[in-house]
Amino acid sequence: MAQINAPKPLTSPEQRAEERQDSFQTTVARSRSFFEENKTLVIGAGVGILALVFGIIGYTWWSANQDAEAEQLLGSILSYYQEGELETALNGTDSQPGLLEIADEYGDDTAAPFFAADALFQLGRYDEAEEYFRRVDLGGLFGASATAGLAAVHEMQGEFEDAGEMYERAARDFPGEATAPGYLLDAGRAFQAAGDFEAAQRAYQRAIDDFGDTPEATVAAVELASVVAAQTAVGEATGDVEPASAQDSTAAASAAGDAAAMQQALQDALAGQGQ
Repeated sequence: MAQINAPKPLTSPEQRAEERQDSFQTTVARSRSFFEENKTLVIGAGVGILALVFGIIGYTWWSANQDAEAEQLLGSILSYYQEGELETALNGTDSQPGLLEIADEYGDDTAAPFFAADALFQLGRYDEAEEYFRRVDLGGLFGASATAGLAAVHEMQGEFEDAGEMYERAARDFPGEATAPGYLLDAGRAFQAAGDFEAAQRAYQRAIDDFGDTPEATVAAVELASVVAAQTAVGEATGDVEPASAQDSTAAASAAGDAAAMQQALQDALAGQGQ
């Protein structure tokens, strides 16, 4: 006999709306908390994933066009990078030069500067990472990823406005769905941290308008709603007001009892996404 489930109790439209609103606020709060507690991991993982996507998958194409000796050296050491043995990848072994030596010797004849920069970033050596990211040919295969890497360095150093602008540049340089929507989310996050809510809205709105079929567009709609709600509750940050982080802005909106504004902003953003 088929199992018969007990009917669910009837709820009013107002109750359902309140439940959705509570769920929305909880989701935003949790995502903000996770990012703040794991900032280095989240940003570093993003750069690292890009390195794998553009480096390992695209490596065959790249290597066919590079110096044969440099290619062989890089291919030998990349296994350490892929396995997460970053110090060994950077410095090499007794029989193999590392990414730093290969990058210094061959420059952008190989992808070594990019992989070296990413490894340095993951180790928290941001100044060195910036140096090697800047050695990457920004017009080449790794250009957009290197730009995003530079943006991540600025973000970790608290230079949020610069980070936001560079993330936007990365999205322009490589406008494909695989990476551009994520770059725009990163830009929005950085601009929020800088207190530049107008720029944050612009980045999120572009993710919604240009990449509406991607998961990032849905996230952008939520983030856009939080920015609008924060502005409604506490007003735009001015030169006389210390810029608030994205997490602080959301908390301020909640503390001000402006949940209705956040919910309405989310509905407006989602409605715009569907058009």
